[in-house]
Amino acid sequence: PDGRSIAYASYRRIQPQIFISNIYQGTLEELTKPPGQNFTPVWSPDGTRIAFASSRDNNFEIYVVNRDGSNLRRLTNHPGADITPTWSPTGTQIAFTSDRTGSPQIYVVGTDGLGLRQITHESKADRATWSPAPYNEIAYAASTGPGNDIKVLELATGVVKQLTFGEGTNESPCFSPNGRHIAFSST
Repeated sequence: PDGRSIAYASYRRIQPQIFISNIYQGTLEELTKPPGQNFTPVWSPDGTRIAFASSRDNNFEIYVVNRDGSNLRRLTNHPGADITPTWSPTGTQIAFTSDRTGSPQIYVVGTDGLGLRQITHESKADRATWSPAPYNEIAYAASTGPGNDIKVLELATGVVKQLTFGEGTNESPCFSPNGRHIAFSST
């Protein structure tokens, strides 16, 4: 969040692991190590923690770790795959994708691992991204037929707005820093 470091997954160790490149120092930190595959790192709003998906316990779950690699905590525990976390603007909740109901849906859990709830009920929903404050919305890609469309869920009311309507397939939404625009990939 301070624009000085980038967290990413790399296959340089055969299985994907999470690295942090410190841009101005020119240094590289290896945040995770085997066992398991570690994907989709995302910074907490204050830049002190990173949430990510890992198969270290033989199933993809959501974990949170301090920026220095200390205090690794597992947030989810289910036989379904839990992947692609995104932080709430307050840093107290994480939304993620899980196939625990048979099809991918978006769930929210507190950073203490409590208060798990399903927030989408689509045929498939994936790649959630939480809006910045003061908005309280989650954008995601939903299967709407032959492809995906971008939808936005307003958490306070439960109202879902569909933003794209079948022009190609649309995925990986991302809010602008002010929360007023959404970028996404499309065919």
